[in-house]
Formats: sequence, structure tokens, C-alpha cells
Amino acid sequence: MPAVTYTLQINGQAASPEVLAAVQRIEVEDHASLADMMRLRLAVGVREDGSGWTVVDDNLFQRLANLRLTVSVGASLREPLLDACVIETTARFANQPGESMLEVVAMDPSVLMNLEEKVRPWPDMSDSDIASAIYGEYGFDVDVESTEPTRQEVDVTSIQRGTDFQFLRQLAARNGYEVFVETDPRDGTAKGHFHAPRLNQEPQAVLSVNLGEGTNVNSFEARYDMLRPTEAQAAGLGVKDQSDQTSQTQGGEQAGLGSQTTLPTDRPRRVLLSQTGLSQAGELQTLAQAVLDDSAWAIVAEGDLHTMAFGKILRAKRPVLVRGAGRQFSGTYYVERVLHSLSGDSYTQTFSLRRNALALTSQESFMEDNALSG
Repeated sequence: MPAVTYTLQINGQAASPEVLAAVQRIEVEDHASLADMMRLRLAVGVREDGSGWTVVDDNLFQRLANLRLTVSVGASLREPLLDACVIETTARFANQPGESMLEVVAMDPSVLMNLEEKVRPWPDMSDSDIASAIYGEYGFDVDVESTEPTRQEVDVTSIQRGTDFQFLRQLAARNGYEVFVETDPRDGTAKGHFHAPRLNQEPQAVLSVNLGEGTNVNSFEARYDMLRPTEAQAAGLGVKDQSDQTSQTQGGEQAGLGSQTTLPTDRPRRVLLSQTGLSQAGELQTLAQAVLDDSAWAIVAEGDLHTMAFGKILRAKRPVLVRGAGRQFSGTYYVERVLHSLSGDSYTQTFSLRRNALALTSQESFMEDNALSG
């Protein structure tokens, strides 16, 4: 049975044995659509000499203090699970011994981009240029995919109103992109991402449902929402000549993770997009397509891993294979969320997956070291 070990650093220094002994639970929420979060629960008590409280009075968890958690399962290399900044602490003092605790909440480095609201123009730049520039202001490495068009100042200038990260989320939404900041496991640096979901990556693992000795999932539930929009229309007014600019899109364009679409064309559901703030037909088309690409994620699966049988760490923002869930729900999924919970010798991983297609493509390979052939 593989052992689970972890290390916790506070502002670049390994947590002391006293702090580690006080840790009751660590939770890390790894998310594709929201900021990654860390939550610590530590036992506290009155010092033996009565001079104060343990941990609480050490003032370790100051505002925006850096926390880094690395985890390994069995013989696997230690993997950085999250680099985060402290944003909240809660101390609970009880009369009964052993019931007092300190709870610490930390957020990934994107919190640094949410500290100041701004109003500023971004002339002569595309959305991807803006993303690269904003990430650069924080010293982050960048993984940015190009977007069109580059807006000319004489015609249209993008105006930011809000924090840098709020603005990046707006730009990402109208391009069908993800936006997040993640620690690069190779060198530990923070990297800003602004790109479409990477669906063509090699699946990180195989989740095996109800397959005897090969099973590594305790529970698995899949849901298919059949009434999501299948057509989108958008309209605007051209800046130069005041001409009508229209766009109509049908179906998703992202790589399908299965052989059957989740957006059937018979008796389609249509949505009309309004108040887009866009004026060119090409931009409206990109937005309409982004709406339908998001709509195609009509299959959502939830469950929890048997971590010891799984033998590794499941990560969000990457594909994973599922087998043993029937012809419609087996295949490749995109990991939306993983909640990692560490408590003593226990390590649980609860997941949410999403899928933009049904059935198999015949290209899946379910062979893995810790799985039986499918």
C-alpha cells in the first residue's frame, strides 16, 4: 500500500515540527474555473507556562504569507500541489481541552491580481497581448494563445474596469479561454495561463469504475443535461460605417472527447446574445462560438478516488480516462475540480469531471500500470 507524505513550507521555510504536529486537516481545491484554494486546520492550546496560545501567537500566517504544499503517493516524486497566499484566518477558542483551533485560508497567486481596481485603456492590442502584458506586470511566466483582432485605437480601444484578474476573466470568456495561475512543477515558478482548454493532452490517468481488482474509484455519478443551447446569435453595430454586424453559430468546435455530440441539431435550442460590447462580426462570431463550446460541456461526473489503489495525484485542468461507466459515459473527460483532503494518514480525492461528447472514439488506451486492460 503506497504511503502518502507531504511537506508544508511557510514563506520558503519548512514548517516546524510543532506546527506539523498541530495540523489536523489540509484541504486543497484544484479548480479549472475558479481560483485554487488551500485550507488548514490546526489545533491550538494554552502554552504550558500560561503565557499565550500555541501557533496563534506565533503569527506565522500573516496577510499574503506564502504557503507551499507538496505531496507524494508511494514512490512517486514529490509534486507541488499548490502555492498560495494567506487571505484569512479564524481562531476558535474553547473551554474544553483539544477543541480550540486555528483555520487558515489561502488562495493561489491570482489573488495578487485582485488587490487593486483600475480603469485603464489598452490601445492597439489584442486580448492575448493584454493578457501577456498583465501577467508580465506581476513577474509571472506566461502560457498565452493568440487571439484576433488587434483593436486599433482609432476604431476601438479595450477599457479595463476592475481588477486585473477580473478583466482577464472577461477577456477569456469572450474567447472561450481558460485563465488561471498555476505553479510549474518543474521549477516551482508561477505561470499565467490564457488559452483554450488543452483537450488533446495525453490523459493523466485511468479511472476504473466497478472493475474488480482494477477498481480505483469508490463512487462515480454521471449526469447529462440535454437542454443546453445548440445555436447562438449575436448582433452589433459597426464602428466605422454603422453597419449591422451579425453572427450565428451552431454546435461546438472544440475537439470532441467522444464520438457523439452532446448538442444535437434536431429541434435546437437557440440563445440570443445581447450587451456584448463588441462591434465586429468576427468578434461576435468568436463570442457566439465560445458560448456554444461552453454549452457542449453537457456531461458532468462526480465521485471520489480510492487513493491507495489509484496511486497518484489527480489534477484539474487536464484530461483523464474513465472506464467501466457504460458505453455512453466511458471515455475521456476533462477534470474540472479535485478536492484533496489530508488528515493524519488519510488522503482522499473528490473529483468533478466534464465532457463535451458521448461514447468512445476508439482511440482511447485504457492500459496503465495500476489498471487492468479494458
